[in-house]
Formats: sequence, C-alpha cells, structure tokens
Amino acid sequence: GKQRGAVVIGLLAGLVLPLPIVLRLFGLLPPNGDPAIFWIVFFVTMIDVGLIICFQALTASMLADLVEQAEVRTGRRNEGIFFAANTFIRKAVQGLGVMAASFVLTLAQFPKGANPSQVPDASLWQLGATYVPAIWLVWALMIFAVSRYRLSRAGHEANLATLAERG
Repeated sequence: GKQRGAVVIGLLAGLVLPLPIVLRLFGLLPPNGDPAIFWIVFFVTMIDVGLIICFQALTASMLADLVEQAEVRTGRRNEGIFFAANTFIRKAVQGLGVMAASFVLTLAQFPKGANPSQVPDASLWQLGATYVPAIWLVWALMIFAVSRYRLSRAGHEANLATLAERG
C-alpha cells in the first residue's frame, strides 16, 4: 500500500504544484493586482506542501522497510548507508535543480537583473511554458523511481518475522 499511496500522492502533488502557472498560461488566472491571486496561490501551495509532506513520509517509511529487507538478505543492519545515500541523492538533485533553473531561465530568454514589472510578457509566458513541462518531467522521474519499489506488506511482515527469529 505504501508504494501505491506514494505514487498517487506524488501524481497529485505534481499536478497541483504548477496549477497557478497553468491557469496563467491559459488566461484563467485573474489579472495581476487582483487579491484573488494571493488566495489561489496560498491554497494551492498549502495543498501542495501537505501532499509533499505525505509523499516524503511514505517514501521515508519505504526506505526504512528496505533497510530491514537488506538486513534479512545480508545479515547486517546498514540504515546509515541507506539514509546517507538518500541525503546524498537529495543534495545532488538540489544542485542539478539550480542548473536546471538556470537552463529554464536561459530558454525563456529571461532578462538578467530586470525589474519584475519590466519583464516582457513573452518572456514570462515562455518561462511558464518551459517550467511546467520541466517540473512534470522531474515529478514523473521521481514517481517512476518510486513505482520500482516492490516490497509488499506481506513481504515486509515476513522480513520482520525473520528478524525477530534471529533475535
């Protein structure tokens, strides 16, 4: 159930995250200066952060289950290695994210050092039209990785029983 829950929550979070940008691209967001924009962005962000917290809780639990599965197979408890690898991957992805953001800004021909009110509409549209597929691609890759998790509840319970027998 954890893997299916993480995939579903991940899909929802990936769809909710760029919603205000998609609405703007299709002309469905109120015009700039309208107070409704604040509330739309506020509620979308609140929902998205809640979904991301749920996703992260599930994936952390899945990782802990993999630690026990590895202990059953190897006889060694290596949660430090698993969680260190997880932290390393997060840091690497954050670094790649900075590079990707720079790439998206370059593709959108976003002017350097421009006053926000002076950025051409074409650059803003291109920024949104590049950002949304990029963020969807990142979420799709993450969901694909999570979908490769194959430990079932029964398998996890069997691992726990084996570890309890070993004492």
